[in-house]
Amino acid sequence: MRRWLGLAERLDALNKAFAVIARWSVLMMLGLGLWNVVGRYLGVSIGHNLSSNGLIEGQWYLFDLVFLLGLGWTLQRHGHVRVDVLQSRWGEKHQTRMELLGTLVFLLPFALGVMLISLEPALQSWRIGEASPDPNGLPRYWVKSLIPLGFLLLALQGVAEAIRAWAKLKAQTLMPFNSEGEQGGDRLD
Repeated sequence: MRRWLGLAERLDALNKAFAVIARWSVLMMLGLGLWNVVGRYLGVSIGHNLSSNGLIEGQWYLFDLVFLLGLGWTLQRHGHVRVDVLQSRWGEKHQTRMELLGTLVFLLPFALGVMLISLEPALQSWRIGEASPDPNGLPRYWVKSLIPLGFLLLALQGVAEAIRAWAKLKAQTLMPFNSEGEQGGDRLD
């Protein structure tokens, strides 16, 4: 089990590294957005265009980076939507079982499905060198590659979460009961 938990930690580290890129992309996106707004109005007053389609597209490409590269990290931090109304009524063991079941039945098939479906369009975009239809726009192929990458990272983090849930369930079944009939400790042996 320790080997599996070690794999989960490595997957956590991978998603954390991509989250750093996503974090910096937020700042760059905000700066670029500020420039696009200021440049539009300042450009009108001086009679020179200070923004471009490339800068505008760059802003939403950075948003794609934030969203898609942050999917796995958000799951790691338990930031995704959960059915808390139900979970708050369940015991810890039942919550962990549902977490494992939801990960295996819903999250992983969905993430892998999106990744597989988006792979061919991304490869096709690279083959044809797809570019923006707008004048001075950016290439589209690299941003389309973020879709399968983002969902791969989500799936890998789902594997890490499933490993931890399995280890927690296994540890709960091995823990002795105390004098009140409750399981003690939070060990993960």
